[in-house]
Amino acid sequence: MKDVLSLADARALMKDGDVARFIKHHMAEAQRVAAHRRGLVLRYPDLAEKLTQAPINHSRPDVWNGFIPPATDCTGAINTAPVRPALLALVAEAEARAGQTLQRHDAAA
Repeated sequence: MKDVLSLADARALMKDGDVARFIKHHMAEAQRVAAHRRGLVLRYPDLAEKLTQAPINHSRPDVWNGFIPPATDCTGAINTAPVRPALLALVAEAEARAGQTLQRHDAAA
């Protein structure tokens, strides 16, 4: 589930001078999760190959950095791009094969 930062929380972070630390922490976590997803999918050649097929269409599997577009945009509009469900399905299949379940973070995913 997506964590929501309230205006009061943002003000408190600014007042305490913690905005940069907050952003760095969440960016590092998003990068860690993306790297994990990437490694998991690339571990399986048949899944990696699907990264080059429609609707994902990467030139090579290794160019995918593990990023999955968010479920909504900044206005709250639903992301209807077909690449998102395709990537989610690849990651889910890789997790199932590896016997893992990665906690979903829609903000990062």
